[in-house]
Amino acid sequence: MIVSQARTPSEVIGELLAAHLEAASMQAEASHCRAVARVAAANVARKFSAAQAARLAYDERRHRLDPRRMRTVDFAVGLLILTLLGAGLAVLDFFELSGAPGVTATALPTIAATAVWLSGAWATALAVRERRWSAVVAACAVAGLLGPLLAFLHGFDRSVALIGFLVSVFILVLTAVATLLLARMEGASLFAARWRWHRARSASEAAVRTERADVEAAEIASQSWLSLVRTWASSAVDDEHLVHMTVALAVSLLEAPGEEYPHRLESIG
Repeated sequence: MIVSQARTPSEVIGELLAAHLEAASMQAEASHCRAVARVAAANVARKFSAAQAARLAYDERRHRLDPRRMRTVDFAVGLLILTLLGAGLAVLDFFELSGAPGVTATALPTIAATAVWLSGAWATALAVRERRWSAVVAACAVAGLLGPLLAFLHGFDRSVALIGFLVSVFILVLTAVATLLLARMEGASLFAARWRWHRARSASEAAVRTERADVEAAEIASQSWLSLVRTWASSAVDDEHLVHMTVALAVSLLEAPGEEYPHRLESIG
């Protein structure tokens, strides 16, 4: 053991860096890991702020578009169900038009008839949202008259007319279900706002996980470096106070050389 009270902490660390093969590498690794951890902490703060802003934007839009939370059907789920209803209406319209004299049941008239029913459902749902009950009654009356009219297009043969009437009833039922669905389905803008919020929240959670891993790596690297300094200082001097001062200097050296790292990491990221 070398005993020398005249040494300073900087001299002890200088001797360590000059004599130990891994000392400089361990110091650089610890400094780098601590710099990465600082950048990760700053990134967590940014991602958290972005998630909070996205959540507030979603809440504000929901309060404005659906203040009483009446539109409870998810937009994606509602769109899927509406697509299935539209396909069902298209099949029924094709069958209905195929029995009408003078009408060729091709894709174009079938699509046109389906579009008319879905447009009527959308207009009725809009009237329900706006509490325009006279428009709702008028739309229901028109649909109720249009259904039997389509049934009569099949002729007056009892069996054929009955089939046409049943098809018309199914069309009205599907249209009514589509109307209720549209009245309860959330808007596309609200769905997009919620999607942005969930995406920002996921990014914030991922940043927290990354920060935890970086902090753990920085702690391990720092402890390895400081343990080496403490062991070397304890064997080089017999003054416990000087050992503590040397370790404190080693800690400060981990911060000073790493001041440039955040800027470099920012440019890379």
